[in-house]
Amino acid sequence: MVRAAGRFSPGTARELHYKATAMCLSPGNQAGQFALQIMKPLIAIISSLLLCSCADMYVTKSEVSGGGSTGAIDTKDFGSRGVHMTTNCGVGAHNPSAIYVRPFCVDTSVFQGDEANSDGEMPIRKALAPVEFAGDLKEQLEKIAPTRILKSNEAPRVGWLVEGRFDLIDGGSPLGRFFLGNFGVGRSVLALHVRITDVDRGLVVYEFDMSGGSRFQGRHGTVRASGLGRATHFDMTNAAERIYLTLSANPYRYGERANVSLPE
Repeated sequence: MVRAAGRFSPGTARELHYKATAMCLSPGNQAGQFALQIMKPLIAIISSLLLCSCADMYVTKSEVSGGGSTGAIDTKDFGSRGVHMTTNCGVGAHNPSAIYVRPFCVDTSVFQGDEANSDGEMPIRKALAPVEFAGDLKEQLEKIAPTRILKSNEAPRVGWLVEGRFDLIDGGSPLGRFFLGNFGVGRSVLALHVRITDVDRGLVVYEFDMSGGSRFQGRHGTVRASGLGRATHFDMTNAAERIYLTLSANPYRYGERANVSLPE
């Protein structure tokens, strides 16, 4: 209904607006087809960038102690040559009674990027990096077993010993992340080597390399990335969490259910 010359009622105006929008994006319309062709790959590219740009740490190489021990099946076969059983068969070490963390070595690592307010402070920040990481590891590994940070003159007698070294600690460049961070400019990098020793058996059960950082996160900070802040603190927290996830059988509790009865 037209109330006055040149003016439409609100309902008529909304109807005309919806019709015009539908015509613009209609598959039969050439302009609409062109817009849809552009929007689909654009949405896919944006989604891929968002998923791939998340800051995190990853295990790049790992070694597991192998070789199961053998023993006799029963008393009468003890020491026999023909009948034996495998008592390990490749089962990984798990459920330690306690975990001891020795601060990682940093003396041979490369320490650079946005780590301190001045070059004169860099040696101090480098020396304190293992202390910070040991605290992050303790917080995460306590989810597996009681965890304690060892002093320089202490050695564990039971459980697991977690130790290692830093290969690269690079805080990146906040300026680079601000302008071209989504293309990897100014990103932070953390690379380290981790060794897990079963103290009771005197055996290195797990050994692996890790690498990661802010990646393509850019200037926008998240719970896992600093944005324009000090990125190394986030990288160390992410690395400690990744070590916990790596050493856990099912950290996310996938497949668990409570009081569910399936039909026969």
